[in-house]
Amino acid sequence: MSHHEENTLSNTWNREDLAARLEELARGLKAGRLEVEGKTWSVPAQVAAEVQLKEKKGGLVLKVKCRWATLGEYHAEAREPVVRWQEDFKTLKKRLGAQFRGLKLALAQGRLPDAQALADFWGGSRAMAKMGEPDWDEAMQSYLSHLAALERAVTARDLEAARHELADLERAMAVCHREFK
Repeated sequence: MSHHEENTLSNTWNREDLAARLEELARGLKAGRLEVEGKTWSVPAQVAAEVQLKEKKGGLVLKVKCRWATLGEYHAEAREPVVRWQEDFKTLKKRLGAQFRGLKLALAQGRLPDAQALADFWGGSRAMAKMGEPDWDEAMQSYLSHLAALERAVTARDLEAARHELADLERAMAVCHREFK
């Protein structure tokens, strides 16, 4: 099994077929074995899940997301690179979090972040973009665009613009984390 399997079922369905498909998935979840398009995954007793029902502007959106680890089902040789990627990713994410807090603190104290702090954050952000999954591309481009705007504001020595751009960057990060958690 590869480290990235995706089976997105996107289509217009009649109500009965959609209900049957969801019931099939529910039976698999309940039984502890999810089968989709010839692939089978074990389902643990506890599953992180999010069910969202939202009506907005005359439309209804129902989203169901479930998440659980599948690493235990990997063959040993396939598991090692994924574990290494996860460790590198977690380390980078922690470092970026600390660097972001440093940028935020500088601006909160009424001073612009120093050039090295911003350069280090840029470097980490580029590394994060390279490590990202393909479906993160749009969110990462938005994030990097906000980071570039922050850099321009700092270069122009515009404290208010830098504060604004950091807030925009923080919102972009929140959207990314919410979408790709």
